[in-house]
Amino acid sequence: MRRSGRLDDRAINRGFVLSGTEVTGGKILLPMLERLVALPTVSGNLSASEEGLDVIGEFLAERGMHVRRFDQDGFGALVATVRPTLTPAVMLTAHLDVVPGPEHLFTLKRDGDRVIGRGVFDMKGAIAAYLALIDELGPELPGYDLGVMITTDEETRDLGVKMLLEGDGYRPRVAVLPDGGDNWQLEEVAKGAWRVRVSTYGVAVHGSRPWSGESASLKLLDLLADIRARFPVEEPHVDTLNVSFLRAGTAPNQLPDQAEAVLDVRVMGPDELAAVERDVAEICRRHGADLELLVLFPPVKHDLSDPLLTEFARSIEKVVGTSCGGCLSFGSSDAAQYAAVGVPCAVTRPRGGGHHGDDEWVDVDSLALLVPVLRDYLEKVARRPQE
Repeated sequence: MRRSGRLDDRAINRGFVLSGTEVTGGKILLPMLERLVALPTVSGNLSASEEGLDVIGEFLAERGMHVRRFDQDGFGALVATVRPTLTPAVMLTAHLDVVPGPEHLFTLKRDGDRVIGRGVFDMKGAIAAYLALIDELGPELPGYDLGVMITTDEETRDLGVKMLLEGDGYRPRVAVLPDGGDNWQLEEVAKGAWRVRVSTYGVAVHGSRPWSGESASLKLLDLLADIRARFPVEEPHVDTLNVSFLRAGTAPNQLPDQAEAVLDVRVMGPDELAAVERDVAEICRRHGADLELLVLFPPVKHDLSDPLLTEFARSIEKVVGTSCGGCLSFGSSDAAQYAAVGVPCAVTRPRGGGHHGDDEWVDVDSLALLVPVLRDYLEKVARRPQE
């Protein structure tokens, strides 16, 4: 039986009892998650994103971390490190921006063992866990070589992490990114995302005389029908197509002279990506349409035999008590940016779901376990020798 409603003081402030051990990070975790969810950091709301970075930056600075803020063409970003360095042993990475949603999703609600709200799973829950971890380390924090990296543009253009790595020179030994995997399984393969705009053109005339003009919208429908036929199956382990935006016309009684659609294609690997790029370009050529690349997340394959990733799996198994294997992620993430510069990335997350939907949720106790998982991992790979 679940109970519904807003979090009350007892639910927010209590610690979590997991396998007989109190997770002290719970005293920070839910209050911070509630505060972050309340900020409407939807794609493009730059003021809300800046306010969120203020909250995170002040929290980390008060605990002794060196905080740097970045303006990336209007999108904010933040990197905090224990020491003033570009090369921490571990970089805890997340994005603050979320997809749009109805107003009620920006109030955190409790439903039994779950909390519900925009971003609790993707990825404000992870940020709250990072802050709970830093708070829990307390006076021991200087003994760890770690950083926290937060960006605000992942759901749209996704250049934030790329700019910090390639432009500003950050090179951690390993990154942690709770933005893929499934219920404590480590991501082994992540589909790539190829996002493009296709545009068709016509001749505008009065809607009562279509024979004297040319409808760009009908041309777009024909184009999309051919592209749709390129993706006949919608299953987990194949390339898939989503048509996310459709735009045409400015008046209801006029043939549109321009129409466009945004395609969101998910591909299994590099060969599949090359084939999709070739085939869609050829279909556009036949229809006289323009093709513009918007975003490319290359497919990613992680080497789970890398000792740094093996140790992360061991921390999961020790703390969570579950076997940690490899899995396929259907969505893409900033792991692709780390892979591009040769930095291994541990991608997994606690139990949750519904991201980008109206029922986005995360299991409270599972999220709380992220704090001791990270702490156990830091003990092994980021603990600095005593001077």
